[in-house]
Amino acid sequence: MEPLKIGLIGAGGFARHTLHPALHLAPVAVQAVCDMDEARGTAAAGKFGTGRYYADHHEMWEKEDLEALVICMGPGPRQALVLEALAAGYHVFVPKPPASTVADTEKLAEAAARAGKTMQVNFQRRFSHASRQAKTIMATDDFGDLTQLFCSFCSGAYASREHYLLDFAIHHFDLCRHLGGNVRRVSSMENMTGGQGSFAVSLEFESGAVGLLQLNSQRLWGRNYDRIELTGQGSYLVADDLWTIRHYTADGNTFTENYSDERNGELSGDGHSLTEFVTAVREGREPIASIADGVETMRLYEAVLAAPSGIVTL
Repeated sequence: MEPLKIGLIGAGGFARHTLHPALHLAPVAVQAVCDMDEARGTAAAGKFGTGRYYADHHEMWEKEDLEALVICMGPGPRQALVLEALAAGYHVFVPKPPASTVADTEKLAEAAARAGKTMQVNFQRRFSHASRQAKTIMATDDFGDLTQLFCSFCSGAYASREHYLLDFAIHHFDLCRHLGGNVRRVSSMENMTGGQGSFAVSLEFESGAVGLLQLNSQRLWGRNYDRIELTGQGSYLVADDLWTIRHYTADGNTFTENYSDERNGELSGDGHSLTEFVTAVREGREPIASIADGVETMRLYEAVLAAPSGIVTL
């Protein structure tokens, strides 16, 4: 596949620890880096690209031959920039969440469709080793239909309930939809203690399957954030972290583990996510984690945000 010529906007700590290390796993050619901080921008440009650095994205757009932009900024600051980039004719790849609200996400989806450009959200857990293996097993006749889903995703302290749900829990709002399909109804209960929240979210999927999300910001910042259990008609799966998966069947059990405790762009999914973006652009199709699909994930987020003790029909 011909490498996609990209420009990186944003070279802060999050970009350096997540997306930048995964660049070598995807068919991309980094032409230039744009960041307001010259030191970190030039460092990223020298390490991952041609060495060309810009402080002004307009200058980068004028001087560089780019097909796409990877914009690694928070959802609020980047909203206007993404809209501008799509209107200027660039494909766009952004980290989660897609925007700050459903309404803003819809604006991005409409802008991408209007421009005829690809926009993907890096919900990398869809592309992790465990999730990809789970999707393969779930597609088999032996697994049958999904009947129940359980996701546990817990972290250390967050500044606010809203920030935790949008910045952290959003991963599993998206992952449960990727594995179980769209959600029909939501019931959420929560406990706020010491400024931190615990959430028990019950789901009814459009398929008829049911699910439970265990989410909280009352644990230590450590490893083992992700635990996923998927029950089918003929077998069930348990996935820990992003790369350990156990498949239980009547005929026998299969365990696949990886003992690395460092973030790995291949196992965690960032590299596969970037590759999916490039492939979708080259094939002229919607990516798996498209901005349009992100609208539905944001609907689930807002349902939990708005209904801490009730049932919401989506």
